Amino acid sequence: MRYHSPELDELVNQIGNFIQFWGFKNVQGRIWAHLFLSEEPLDAAALMKRLGISKALVSLSIKEMLQYKVIEELGKSERGTILYQANQNTTEVILNVLRSRERLMLSRISSAFRLCENMGEREKEKLRLSSEQLVKMKELIQTAEISLDAILFSAIPGGEVLEALQGAMGSGGKAP
Repeated sequence: MRYHSPELDELVNQIGNFIQFWGFKNVQGRIWAHLFLSEEPLDAAALMKRLGISKALVSLSIKEMLQYKVIEELGKSERGTILYQANQNTTEVILNVLRSRERLMLSRISSAFRLCENMGEREKEKLRLSSEQLVKMKELIQTAEISLDAILFSAIPGGEVLEALQGAMGSGGKAP
């Protein structure tokens, strides 16, 4: 069976580039694209063949993608290999990533800021840190945390953000 065409390769590569822009690995975007577009669930061997990549790279990528619930296990094939498909609920995927990745990053930024904020005045002067800019940085971090929390809180079923996301994507948050 044929799995390559210049058109499909270009689409898969562009999705890989997009996913990489958002902080994931290019190969994860390419794996996701093949799973999403496939008529049937695929196993690691099929992904290796389609993408021309090693078993180790497929395994590592799948493991991380499962953690973010970007893809799902669908049981085993007749040969006993695990089958995967793309999670069709794109709203859930986006919210899982925001919850597990961006929220963690903001928490780390906030902790690092507190360390700088709690430095002695002499040290701040020595580093030529602007007190005014430190206050602005604190406000920026707090605004980011509040905004992300508002999105995540509003994403509870019946929340405005969830409804807006689902409306924008159609099909109740699932890919059309």
